[in-house]
Amino acid sequence: MRPGQALGAFARAWVARLPLTTDDRHGSTGLGMDLLAEVIADERTRLPFAQLLKLQAILLGLAMERVGSPRTPPARLVGVAEAALTTLYGAAQLAAAAPGFVEPFNVVSACERLAGLELQDTWPPPHLPWAPQPRPADEPWSPPAAADALRGEPVPLEQDGVLAVLGLHRLEAVEEAVRAAPQGAPVTLAMVTGDPGELAPLARLVMAELRHCLRQSFAPRDWPRLRVVFDDGGELATATGLSAVSDGTEAAIAVRAARVVARADGRGACHAAAEALHEEDFAGRSFAPKND
Repeated sequence: MRPGQALGAFARAWVARLPLTTDDRHGSTGLGMDLLAEVIADERTRLPFAQLLKLQAILLGLAMERVGSPRTPPARLVGVAEAALTTLYGAAQLAAAAPGFVEPFNVVSACERLAGLELQDTWPPPHLPWAPQPRPADEPWSPPAAADALRGEPVPLEQDGVLAVLGLHRLEAVEEAVRAAPQGAPVTLAMVTGDPGELAPLARLVMAELRHCLRQSFAPRDWPRLRVVFDDGGELATATGLSAVSDGTEAAIAVRAARVVARADGRGACHAAAEALHEEDFAGRSFAPKND
């Protein structure tokens, strides 16, 4: 399967649940449309919703990259995923507001062709003079049980890898860890919020929409290595050493041999923790903080 074919299948799964006639207005997507109207009306939900869409695009883009040609390094396709989601969310709104206007086959065809766009979408190494340096650590790691919101199965958090704890205003930062981690190293996003009663249902709905369409369009082997965990109560964040969380939280740890070997906090934390794990992987020894 090629990225365009996979994106077309994703779009078909998406438009299959849209209310395409007046009689379908209260169908399976009614709750989603009502919630979207609430997002637009409430300023508190707009930034979290924007970041949840960023996360959707990252996950969809990573999946498309995995079905690309294995003979060449895959191009970054997150920008294509963003364009496709823009098209699909627009179609969803129009299908609700003007039943009968949206032609689903045209929407699918348009999304298929988006995969061929030359967007100059690259991921250069971040150059952040203010980015934090990873702090060396050597502490036992005993995480609480957690489930992957995408796959619906337990996440083996005791394995080597990167764990990013991100608030709903900073979800897109997880791509830093995905791009910087050693090849094959798992990356887990622990999603936290300062307002779980209001925002956790929104996060669950957005991820459920993505999960449904991914299952219809990508084989399990092509799903991104990124795992997503809802940490509404903050138990996982506490296990990493955070005393409090908010929607602006941005922290990450690197885990090796069931021990925390590095920590980082603030903007750039995901990249810093992933780089620390990379150095552990290839140097075979604990890293030392880099000097400017």
